Amino acid sequence: MTEYNLTDAELAILSLIAEKPRHRYELEQVIEERGMRSWTDVAFSSIYFILNGLVKKGLATAALQPAAGRGPAKKVFSATASGHAALHDGILLAISGAEHDNRRFLLGLCCLPLLKPTEVQESFARRNAFLMAKIAELSAHPALTNPGFPLHVRAMFEYSLALLRTELDWSQTFVNNYLKGK
Repeated sequence: MTEYNLTDAELAILSLIAEKPRHRYELEQVIEERGMRSWTDVAFSSIYFILNGLVKKGLATAALQPAAGRGPAKKVFSATASGHAALHDGILLAISGAEHDNRRFLLGLCCLPLLKPTEVQESFARRNAFLMAKIAELSAHPALTNPGFPLHVRAMFEYSLALLRTELDWSQTFVNNYLKGK
């Protein structure tokens, strides 16, 4: 194992430049195309900050690439050998973990007796509407509706949908049982 403790944002960006050298705008395009924005917490404005941090740690290099035709040269980032090793270890840690961090929701659940039944019902109705909207949004993503997306990209959406559907099912069952006093 390497000595690097990568943040989720660093792991995401490093994985993309390990696939192939990329510049900032290309990274943004891939993040959007793959729907990574919802789970990477990588804002467009932070991409350079993350890339420069990876360079400082020796996990990436930057080189100016002449523009095709007219236009300014672009700074293209690539993963170093150390970057590939750190990425490898980060992927192993990410895949082997089974954390489902939803502390705020768990805190709310433990405080339910402090709410009126109508407030519980309204809160769960909003929660369930949010979950249904998210399911609809992810179900329509091109990774699930168009052939040609890599299997690992499709898997991210299928996994997220499975979790959301399970959470919606649990949420609907729980609120019904809670309101019935079970």
